[in-house]
Amino acid sequence: MNQEIKISRSDLIAKCDQYLNGEIKEKDFENYAWNLITEEHIDWEDDVISDIIYQWDSPEINFPITKQNIRLWKHQLETDEDLLVDYNLWNVHIDRQKKICEKYESKWNPINKKLKVGIGSDLNADPIHGLRHPEEKGITGWYIWTGEYSESEDFFQPMCAEHLLQIRPELIKYFGLDVGYRFLIDKKEYEDVWFDEKLITTE
Repeated sequence: MNQEIKISRSDLIAKCDQYLNGEIKEKDFENYAWNLITEEHIDWEDDVISDIIYQWDSPEINFPITKQNIRLWKHQLETDEDLLVDYNLWNVHIDRQKKICEKYESKWNPINKKLKVGIGSDLNADPIHGLRHPEEKGITGWYIWTGEYSESEDFFQPMCAEHLLQIRPELIKYFGLDVGYRFLIDKKEYEDVWFDEKLITTE
């Protein structure tokens, strides 16, 4: 008689570490999850494990297997805090945008997530600055940077706004602010938002 095997959170955490260390690939995750789901004598310790295994088995309808998402799954296994939606779904930030606009008396003026944002310097640093010029062809008008601002022509590099979800999702809630608004935030929840009339006209 086959003995039932219990899959623990530490088993899944070890699998996350294997991926983050470059020891396994995306397909290995899907195969691992499929084997667990289809094996009759395997069970899991709690519902978080079950949910994550089913997400790994079908990334095309859940969340893609990326380094950031693997870190988030590991975080969820360690703390129970699920941040996958924040880092993957643009629309969960819409209500937050509207609240920011209401708080700072701005019209809600959302951007097309497929258009470009100008990115300057390392977005993992703090504090982070943002300002919005009028939209141009293919460009949202938003420019984001950390550290010292530069007038250099190559200071800002274009990035699809949607890609910021996996880098700094907390920025998305400010992208509903109208043209002319600026913000300054950091990871310690400092927040300053103000209107700068000079941003409305671009040279």
